[in-house]
Amino acid sequence: MHGGTRTATVRRSEAMKDTLTNFRKAVSDSTDLQEKVKGGADLVALGKENGFEFTQEELESGWEELQQSDEGLTEFELEVVAGGWASQRGC
Repeated sequence: MHGGTRTATVRRSEAMKDTLTNFRKAVSDSTDLQEKVKGGADLVALGKENGFEFTQEELESGWEELQQSDEGLTEFELEVVAGGWASQRGC
């Protein structure tokens, strides 16, 4: 039984990672979304408005994973971080 629970957890984790990756791409591709992020929009609400469902905890976990990955940040993400967004959001 525990193996099934672990498998379901891994699937949810992968699905959430895909959701956050797709949201990140949507922001990267949209100057409108970028302006909202720069303006201090609630990212969970912004995601939901654009069809991406995730919690604040999932967002923060995904942000931490991204920072530790070899993938690196996009130019826009670096700009946002340099402007203090991550520290304001508790990421």
